[in-house]
Amino acid sequence: MKSFFKIFQILTPKQMRYALGLVILMFICAAMEAVGIGLLYPLIAVIGKPEIIENREKVKLLVQALGITSHKQLILSFSLFIVVFYVFKNTLCLLQAKIQIRFSTNNQKDYTKRLYTYYMNQPYLYHVNTNISIISRNVNTGASFAFSDILINTLGIITEIITIFVIWILIMVMDWVLGLIVVFVLGPVVILILNYFRHRVVKEGEIQNKYLVGCGKWLNQGFFSIKETKVMQTEGYFTKQFAYNYDKYATSTAKFLFVNRIPKTIIEMICIGGIILLIAVETLLNADTAKLIPTLGVLALAAVRLMPSINKIVGLYNTNKFKMPLFNEIYNDFMAVKDLKDRDEKKIFTKASENLKFDEKISVKNLSFSYPSKDVLVLNDVSFDIPKGGFVGVVGPSGAGKTTFVDILLGLLPPKSGGIFVDGVDIYSNLSGWLNNVSYVPQSIYLIDGSIKENIAFGVADKDVDDEKIRRVLEMAELKDVVDALPEKENTNVGDRGAKLSGGQRQRIGIARALYQDPSVLVLDEATSALDNETEKSITSTILKLKGQITIIAIAHRLTTLENCDFKIKFDKGIAEIVK
Repeated sequence: MKSFFKIFQILTPKQMRYALGLVILMFICAAMEAVGIGLLYPLIAVIGKPEIIENREKVKLLVQALGITSHKQLILSFSLFIVVFYVFKNTLCLLQAKIQIRFSTNNQKDYTKRLYTYYMNQPYLYHVNTNISIISRNVNTGASFAFSDILINTLGIITEIITIFVIWILIMVMDWVLGLIVVFVLGPVVILILNYFRHRVVKEGEIQNKYLVGCGKWLNQGFFSIKETKVMQTEGYFTKQFAYNYDKYATSTAKFLFVNRIPKTIIEMICIGGIILLIAVETLLNADTAKLIPTLGVLALAAVRLMPSINKIVGLYNTNKFKMPLFNEIYNDFMAVKDLKDRDEKKIFTKASENLKFDEKISVKNLSFSYPSKDVLVLNDVSFDIPKGGFVGVVGPSGAGKTTFVDILLGLLPPKSGGIFVDGVDIYSNLSGWLNNVSYVPQSIYLIDGSIKENIAFGVADKDVDDEKIRRVLEMAELKDVVDALPEKENTNVGDRGAKLSGGQRQRIGIARALYQDPSVLVLDEATSALDNETEKSITSTILKLKGQITIIAIAHRLTTLENCDFKIKFDKGIAEIVK
């Protein structure tokens, strides 16, 4: 049970106050549940004793004050009062349920969006080392598990515990011996059931969690490589892998659902058996069974109300145990999100960074880098300058450190020592301001399933897109004639990952996307290496027209791509030197 309360640790102080208010409201509803059951005792007593008005002085004074003159009026009046009470009680309980669901749903929505933002803002190395299927699972189901399942279930358990406690107090008032029997019989039974099934439920939850990631992994890998899959006729392999993971996932769910039903059956048999045994014992010990009717009636009703509460506690407990492996896995991420949310609630905002000025040169000074899991230096004391407006080629064999240098330049990998300076200012002192100057064209352009315009104005809201700039960069990337020939022009859909375009067209859209940002530095990472010679020459010609207007830093294997560069920087075994 202690582990469930971890859910409250991811709530901000403001959310905790809301949750505390919910618990108080749940206590009131639980108390009213017990009062509702207790009210039936005097009603049954009044029905069975017509002489109660005359024999009980307090009852007589009360009915006179209310203007009741007969036994039938008393029954009808008291019955009406109970009906009104139950209407009020159930309305309040519905209101409590609505508030509880709204609290859960609002947090689920908020934390899902914040988790997405949190993962998007993680360093590049985090994404290199984390499978996208895990991130996808966490964003899609993490907040749902936390708030719609674990939080709601935990609040439900608290509600039922309060209800059971208040009803138990009622039983103690009526018959303290019976109240103690309930505690010392039902209590140990419930604890034994929870402990017996706990490990099995947790195990199935861990299995489900593991194979849910597997399902996402094979779903992504199968469809992301659909072209190669079709050509190589390996659909069966991906289908088999996905089916294996989904079978494991579904089987673990089925086992949990079955295990979760067993305690209900056991508790029901014990409760019903206990009620029957109680009636038999009380009948044997008391000669006048008529006197037992009100007591037994209320106790039976209390038992009938207790039984679903106990069943619900066991069911919710097992469900939480089943869900906890995923929650525990992303608990630290939730805590990070909580801190960010807490800052927002306290209205603590970070000041937007100003653009880093670039008027003279980029200076690489004593730059060294090694990946966290390795001791080998990928870059070792690298130093050189790149003047503003220059066209610089970056060459060298595979694994020499070219891409690592570019990743540091792009702010993706922080250097181990040394740094990159723009007009004397370290780019990592104002990384956001530096990146406002930079655009990047990778070897493989990722295109969203949207229009040409949406892909060029990547990440810009439709209402903020500058149509004139779109036309201008299409012309600069030599795509204007191609786009104008299309029926929907720049509003033409490119398909999933640009499936409706040629490789050269995708690269040109990548260049247009980069130019749309009005960069002062354009970084090309093997941007033409996957193209045929003619297309490469055409795109290289397009890039050369930008020479002098912006600073161009281009990684290329084909030296023909860099024929017209001002100079080349050759990387080899982590060392860099300038070559002509």
